[in-house]
Amino acid sequence: MRPRSEFGVNIPFVEHLGIRLVEQSRERAIVSLKRRPELLNSWGAAHGGVIMTMLDLVMSMAVRGHYNISAAVLTVDMSIGFLNASEDDVFAEGRVLHAGRSTAFCEGEARNADGRILAKAIGTFKLLPDGNDTKEKGRSEKGQS
Repeated sequence: MRPRSEFGVNIPFVEHLGIRLVEQSRERAIVSLKRRPELLNSWGAAHGGVIMTMLDLVMSMAVRGHYNISAAVLTVDMSIGFLNASEDDVFAEGRVLHAGRSTAFCEGEARNADGRILAKAIGTFKLLPDGNDTKEKGRSEKGQS
């Protein structure tokens, strides 16, 4: 059994980046990330891949909070638009827009410390019955529609 992190599931990449959970409730989730040189792009701003990871994570955390679960959720689809660069700490907020039995539709925003919007995302997430065995789940669902 893998150890659980503050996110309720073990996500080594997120822990490597240093993303922290600020808030999680039925209404929303918020995460933060301190600015560090290794997370910047060639212009000295937060790398787009880091912001995408934050938005993916915060929307999945919003799903977990909305359904009050700690199991894994699977990102089915995610679209992002970048609006501004950030040379500061980054905060991201995610919310569930529509919650079905097995699928949730979400939105997320990333902002800098001054509240300036950096990126906006929408995503679709699938709830997994058992978050500890995603490989087995993938095998058992092959061929099903």
